[in-house]
Amino acid sequence: SMGMPPGGPLDKRPPVLLFVLPDTGTVNARMREVLFRFDKVLSERPRGAQSLAQIVVVSPSDGPAIVDWRRQQLAIRPRRGWRANTAYTVTILPGLTDLNGNSTTKPLHTEFSTGSVIPGGVVRGVVFDWVAQRAVSGARIEAMIGADTILRYLAAADSAGRFVLPNLPPATVLVRAFFDQNNNLALDRREPWDSARVVLADSARLDFYVFVHDSIGPHPTVTPTDSVTLRVKFDRPLLPGARLDSSNFVLRRTIDSSEARVRRAWPASEYDSLAAVRKKSTADSAAKADTSAAARSARTKADSARAAVLRDSISNAQIASIRAARDTSRVVPLPKPARPAPISEYVLELAAPLVSNAGMRLEVRGAVGLS
Repeated sequence: SMGMPPGGPLDKRPPVLLFVLPDTGTVNARMREVLFRFDKVLSERPRGAQSLAQIVVVSPSDGPAIVDWRRQQLAIRPRRGWRANTAYTVTILPGLTDLNGNSTTKPLHTEFSTGSVIPGGVVRGVVFDWVAQRAVSGARIEAMIGADTILRYLAAADSAGRFVLPNLPPATVLVRAFFDQNNNLALDRREPWDSARVVLADSARLDFYVFVHDSIGPHPTVTPTDSVTLRVKFDRPLLPGARLDSSNFVLRRTIDSSEARVRRAWPASEYDSLAAVRKKSTADSAAKADTSAAARSARTKADSARAAVLRDSISNAQIASIRAARDTSRVVPLPKPARPAPISEYVLELAAPLVSNAGMRLEVRGAVGLS
């Protein structure tokens, strides 16, 4: 059983890369495999993955790479060998671990060419989950050039969803990003993805908004909130550019098919924010109108509580400002999506109250899903 002998200071330092063969920038490279050598023995189980092959990216690639563990070295090679006159990028993603469980936090990579040049084309951007409105950590990116769908240029997004796909030749490139939820390095049917085609000269910027693609239209479920309000929730998010209004919803009585008019249709987020403002305004008006001793005492307590919260927030802000001034580490803000979130729920306001114990049928027309 391999391990450190007892005694001595606890090792908390991650593996340090000593050298790479071939080194970055090498042209006309002739080798069987790429070697990464570290200063300590590596674990065969990286953090956050089942095998070393899952944290190694060889770009371009025509299939899964072979990763051999050799104590302090990793030997990496394509299954079908290195192609002639091709520029490669070999990356080891964060998570490489030593025997004490210390893991690397930054990617390690080398760039070389089996030909005489390394192309300078690059595609960079951010991968967002369109529905959740957040960056996708560890998203996979692949690019295909022309009609060749076998050889693919590969990259992985960092924890903030940012990615860089380097060493691309000038050409028309089809780029696809997907959220590899089961970490099998392939796009499965129910995994969210997005794609774009770009004519690449030197560099390009692409942001991807991944979502689950299917051929099934959105289906609604209805929940009555009160006698004049219905909540309609769709099982799939709707296309933001195809917003619905009252004409898209038809409510009928099942006994005679007569129509109960829908006065207005709101996206649920807008309706809820407006309802919260109305509720607060009504409560404030009612509190001011109540001149009893109990009401005056309650208002005094509420004002004191708000003043205490304000003092605490100012004090916490001052403490945070002092700590930020002492902290010399650079804080990178997370990217924010430019597209609005898809709508998946509407609130319907009816022109007349619903009749109790009467069956109703809601028809939704023109609801367009993201696909």
